[in-house]
This record gives sequence, C-alpha cells and structure tokens, in this order.
Amino acid sequence: MFFSLGFSWFGETAGALVGPAAPVLVLGPAAVEAPAFAFAAACASFAVRRCDARIVPYVIAAAYTLGELLRSEGTLGVPFSQLGVAMIDSPLRPLAAFVGGYGITFATALLGASLAWWLLDRGDARRARTAIVAWLAVGAFVALAWTCWPARHAAAPTRRVAAVQGGITQSLKMSASGLREGIARYTAMTRALAGAHVSLVLWPETVIPTDLLGQSDLRRSFALLADDLHAPLWVGAWGDDGRRYTNALYLFDPRTNPYDVRATYAKEQLVPFAEWLPGPDWLRRVPYLDQVGAFTPGRNALDVIDGMTPLICWESVFGDLAHARLAQGATLLLIATDDAWFGTTEGPYEHAQAATLRAVESGRWVLRAAATGISGIVAPDGTWTQRTTLGGAATVVGMVGAPSAAPYAVVGPQPIGAVLLLLTVLPFVLPAVLRRRNVA
Repeated sequence: MFFSLGFSWFGETAGALVGPAAPVLVLGPAAVEAPAFAFAAACASFAVRRCDARIVPYVIAAAYTLGELLRSEGTLGVPFSQLGVAMIDSPLRPLAAFVGGYGITFATALLGASLAWWLLDRGDARRARTAIVAWLAVGAFVALAWTCWPARHAAAPTRRVAAVQGGITQSLKMSASGLREGIARYTAMTRALAGAHVSLVLWPETVIPTDLLGQSDLRRSFALLADDLHAPLWVGAWGDDGRRYTNALYLFDPRTNPYDVRATYAKEQLVPFAEWLPGPDWLRRVPYLDQVGAFTPGRNALDVIDGMTPLICWESVFGDLAHARLAQGATLLLIATDDAWFGTTEGPYEHAQAATLRAVESGRWVLRAAATGISGIVAPDGTWTQRTTLGGAATVVGMVGAPSAAPYAVVGPQPIGAVLLLLTVLPFVLPAVLRRRNVA
C-alpha cells in the first residue's frame, strides 16, 4: 500500500502506452519493494521478543534502513520513497555529508521507533529513558555534523554554467513535430546565452528524439552552436550503432572538435521494465511486454570527462552509482532528465530532492537540466542557488565551484551497509553467545 501510493506517478504518461496493463507500472514495482518492509517487520518482531528493551528501537531502525538500502541498489533496484531523500530538506541534512542518505533514514526511523516503543507502554521507565536518549543522541549528532560540515565554509564558486529547460511536454515531444520543435526551441534558447559567457551548457535527457549517431548534419549544427558559444554543450538524444540502442548524452566541445561529437555517454542504469526488459528475448512475446523500451545499458569508456560526470535521470537516484564516479575524479555532477513523463505529479519534486541529497553526500556542485522542470544548480550544502518551477520553458545561468570535503564521499554506502547489518544481526546473536559463555 505504501509503495503503490508512493509510486502512483510512475504511470502518469507511460500508462497510456500499455492500456489495460497500466496498473502493472505501479503495482509491479510496489510488489518488488514490499519485502523490504516485511524484512523490517520481521526483525522488529524478533527484537521485541528477544532483545533488551533498551536496544529494540535501534534494531528496528537498522533493519528498516538496511531494507531500504537493499531495495535501492542493483539492476532491479527502485530507490524511490526513501526516508533519506524525503528528509534531506529537514534539519537532519548535515548528517548526509557524513553518513549519507541512509544515515538520515536511520536517524528518522530511530526517532519514530523510540517514540512508538515508549507510547506502547508509557509506564515502562526503561522505554521512556530509551526514547529520551535516542532523541538527544540524534540531536547531538546533527549539531556536531552541522558544526563540522565542510560545505558550510566552501570557497565561492567561480565557473558560470547553464542548463536549458525547453518546456516541451511528453505528448509534443513524441508527436510528428516533436523533433522539429525540440531542435528549434533548444537551439534558439541556447543561442540566447551567447552573451552570458558560460563555460558549459547542459540540455535535458532525450530532448532531441532521434538517433543522433545517424544524423551527421544535425551533429554538425550542434557542434557549430557550441563553437559559437565557445563552450562545451551536452545534448540529450538517442543512439543506434546497429548493435545497441541507447539513451545518451552527446558532448560537443569546440576546444577539441569544432565539427562533430567529442564524446558520448550512454545511460548505464536503465529503468527495468520501462526502458529495457531484463531477461531473455522471448519475454517480449508475453502480452504487453513488447511495449517495454528496447534500450541497451551503456558501456562507456569514460564516465568522467574533464571532471564532469553525467547522470541521466534514473541514475541520479542511485547513491552508489554517484559515489563510484567520485573515485574517477568527478568534481561536477551533471543531471539530465526528462521528468515530463511524470507531468505535474509529485514525481519531479521527489526526483529533484535526490539531486539535493547527491550534492550533500558528494560535496559536489550539481547542474540539473529537466525537460519541463525542475532545473537548477545545487551547492554542496544542498542549497539550490538557481531553481526553476515545474512546467514551461526556462534557462538557468549560475555559478559552480570546486568540491567541498565530505566524509561520506570517501566512505560510501558499503561501510554504512555493513554497520547496519551488524546492528540488525548482533542483538540476535549476542544473547546466544552470552548464554553459551554462562553455561561454560
């Protein structure tokens, strides 16, 4: 029920493509995610029966967070409806720079679990003390994180960049005139930046709905546009080299190639059962599965170019993917997305919150271009220095700077997951170990 409500915007536009099977777009992912709650519930039940009352809320919070982590990674992961994303705009934000979004999830779950644990038996002094200690501990760690947060003292940004939001709806984009309108609008809006002296321009995901690899004249026109700006231009389009059909960003850089593409980034983390169909080809013979996109996951020689790393739409919600790019030298995160699929639902807002979390976790500036919003620039402390509204055309011009130190950028999600696993398992193992020692 929780995930069905939380994922309701999945089928806003895509539902029309599959007709009577549209509910599967919501109920399918919800069913896949539901075992995370079942896991947390089972751990809570065991903890209540077997653990000391003072550690029950900690076990519950760890189990809930571990379930969230497990459901949010991998090929079939669906990292939406995370507490860490939802609470990134709360006073808990500084925690993300040290323990990531999963640390915020754990703190949120602990606050709720300790309070609920006390309310179930208000006469139990141990539960009352546990709740007080938990709330004071979270408050103390937030205060400490705020005090030690490097992003609060980051150097002033020095580089001017731009993102173009064409405001083309999904229905117009996919119509017969969509390609012509996309080329004309994005080209005109980008030419208008000529006097802004930007060092980089980012277009959203697939705003040029055609195979750009097979359009040499169109590529040349974009290369000349970048040359006129004297700045690299990232263009979202499709790619088909005869072997793979990809969702890609094309980099036109007049400094190295004034006539054609310098580099291509193909989306590596595709949306399962939407952009591509995991599994054997015969699955496409199943009714309605032939409607699933035929994209192929990208295999890029480079994920980071001149310190810039692209994250296309869905990829920006995967914290482990963004963290892996940091080890490759990423200093600026570029998020190109087509949230027009989700209309005016809560989807684009939740997706934008993920950009805030990525900025705080990584200590990097984020430049985000969305087809119909929300586009903008996010500082390493999670502040949106530029932000568009949802719907309509807009151009974002602002400054970005050097990375700010963030401990989580070094640690990453794996050690956090190991600690969560330890907290979840240890209370069940420890009593047995102590009993054996007492018997001995």
